[in-house]
Amino acid sequence: MAMSEKEQLRLSWMTQFNKAQQHDSWGQVVEAQEDYQSMASQIAAKQGLPFITSKEKDILHRLALCLGARAQALRTLHENITVTDMKCLQPIFEALFTGAEPDVFPVDASKYQFAASMVKPSTEGEIICADAEDETSTDWHQRQAVLRTVRGTVVCFRIEKIGLKDAQDYIDPFMTVLVADSRANILDSRDTNFACERRATHVMFTQQVYLNVSLEDMERSGAAIFFEFKHYKPKKKKISTRCWCFMELAELKRDEEVVLEIYHKPTDLKKKKLNLHSEKPLYLHLFATFISN
Repeated sequence: MAMSEKEQLRLSWMTQFNKAQQHDSWGQVVEAQEDYQSMASQIAAKQGLPFITSKEKDILHRLALCLGARAQALRTLHENITVTDMKCLQPIFEALFTGAEPDVFPVDASKYQFAASMVKPSTEGEIICADAEDETSTDWHQRQAVLRTVRGTVVCFRIEKIGLKDAQDYIDPFMTVLVADSRANILDSRDTNFACERRATHVMFTQQVYLNVSLEDMERSGAAIFFEFKHYKPKKKKISTRCWCFMELAELKRDEEVVLEIYHKPTDLKKKKLNLHSEKPLYLHLFATFISN
């Protein structure tokens, strides 16, 4: 299913890019600008899809920036990136999602890095959560924010679901992702939005979280990564941690699913008091991707 959708995207984008290239080569400035801007928005919106790998994310990110930069060049007539540069992208679109993508991107980063603020992800046909209406909550904007502050390998977790026998009972459930060093000092803390669905034995998230500390810095500090499941208690009018998980960096693998055991509260950043939350075979499921910066 995922491969089929990837192929559909590749073919659609190849057609759109060829059309934009024709307009650009023929000097049809307005049409080319609109084509490039539209493609940049589409690609920016798709880079966070669950089946996109780390390398594919990186390529889509660069493609969106190039398209946005060329649209801006046509708008302002300042050609930081030229029609010749854009022609170099043709083989990238042809190889996209095939596993044969080149390791070296053909356009120099100095020609498109400035364009991040010019790309606005398309939301056409997408369902926007009530608590995620602010454009800064999109995957594209979260990625741009972390790339501005982190030097080194950025780690992104897609939190899929957590298994709980009373999964349907929780009000406004969300996850907090913590990075703590070997002395239990917190290096980073990130919250997800509220869960998108509650099933019989699983709370579903399918949300991405970008860590604001690089993989290299985590390794140097002997860090571990913690995941707290939280929910709202109306009687006490407070947010409570129900259970938690953790993973060592040795368990962190690029483009692989991670399945973690769930422990009873309170969270122990020193990882010494580990009491399983349930005897049932229920776990936290997540998926990690890396971004080189």
